[in-house]
Amino acid sequence: MLNNFILIGGTGVGKSTLFAALLNQEEEVRKTQALVFHDECTIDTPGEYFDNPRLYTALISTMTDIKTIVYVHQANSLERKLPFGLFSIYDTKKIIGVISKIDLADAEIAQVEEIIRDAGIHGPIFPVSIYQPESIDTLRLFLSKETHAASQQGA
Repeated sequence: MLNNFILIGGTGVGKSTLFAALLNQEEEVRKTQALVFHDECTIDTPGEYFDNPRLYTALISTMTDIKTIVYVHQANSLERKLPFGLFSIYDTKKIIGVISKIDLADAEIAQVEEIIRDAGIHGPIFPVSIYQPESIDTLRLFLSKETHAASQQGA
């Protein structure tokens, strides 16, 4: 079972599509307009929360009770959008990276991984494509283990 993670990242990076794939949801994915909760502690966020500094407080307060923060950055964008120091306030949380859309012809996976590391994410980084189900399965398995470990610690 997946829960207690949040997907964050800019507009158009594939968070909602990834969210649906991780949860095995088959319905059509639509643009996320507001926070989307699944089982209370699994959250998809609108890219505008990440792209607009005035909305950082909403993002920060939403991440407060979450155990795993998943930053999503698309493989064909070398733009450094992650605000410096954003995750330093969450040193007790697991913070991982996802490089989405790795199937694109202009994907720059190594460079995007460097951008994610430079932003201070030291946890695992998962390259994924919805057209490569095994890449989604690998991330889902990791998040399932994180969920299981967190529930064991709380017991």
